[in-house]
Amino acid sequence: MSALEYFSWKYIKGKQLRLFIVSDLHLSDGNPLCTFGWHEDDFIEAMESIRKTHAVDRVVLNGDVFDLYKSRYRSIAMHNRKIVDYLADIDALFIKGNHDRTFPGAYDFCSIVNGRGEKIHIEHGHRADVINGTMLGRGVGRVFFRLLNSASRFSRPCAWYFGYVHRMEERKDKRARNSNRHYRYATKLLRNNDVVVLGHTHKIEARQAETLYGRKRYFNSGSCSLGRMQGIILDTETLSHAAIRFDSLRRKPPANGVFRGLFA
Repeated sequence: MSALEYFSWKYIKGKQLRLFIVSDLHLSDGNPLCTFGWHEDDFIEAMESIRKTHAVDRVVLNGDVFDLYKSRYRSIAMHNRKIVDYLADIDALFIKGNHDRTFPGAYDFCSIVNGRGEKIHIEHGHRADVINGTMLGRGVGRVFFRLLNSASRFSRPCAWYFGYVHRMEERKDKRARNSNRHYRYATKLLRNNDVVVLGHTHKIEARQAETLYGRKRYFNSGSCSLGRMQGIILDTETLSHAAIRFDSLRRKPPANGVFRGLFA
């Protein structure tokens, strides 16, 4: 059995597409630990503006769209009905992340070969992470969030959690190490691909990679959580690209108002 048979994957060949690749929305059911930070109408309006401005053919959701560590899918879908319906209407392609690996209809990765034979590989990137890249690590993560959820009715655990999120967003040394780890993982994938797009780090990136097989390209789609809009526009035929990044004009704070400064 080949390695590919262990994964579900989407294969697209020879069709020119302009993709908008986004990741790490972390949609939940509005519980006190929610980090999405967008009002539904604002998010849909922002997505539509990008799709029209950049003539996007397909939106690729590169993992951690739904935060199934914190909430069940049914309650997430009910709480975010407009967004869920919108993503279905535009036929968005779902790729699994560590937080939504159990979401049905999603792929482990997407592989594209353009008319010139150049290969594009898109995956969430959690397999580069020692903890999130293993079944044991993901199990520990689920248990951790289950315990945190049970304590989320108290303000102190919520304040600790959002304080931790804030520190991880602000610590440049931590983000640099995480970024370099995923870049090294991407260079391994670039041995058999010309372009690799990951997510997971919440840091949008565009890098040239010098390899034994020539100059390759690595992108990271960043994050659409905390009221941010980040993503990569990629033309599958020309490999031209653009990085999208801006913030919502009115970020939505957590339900209990804890650590509102992170969403200001």
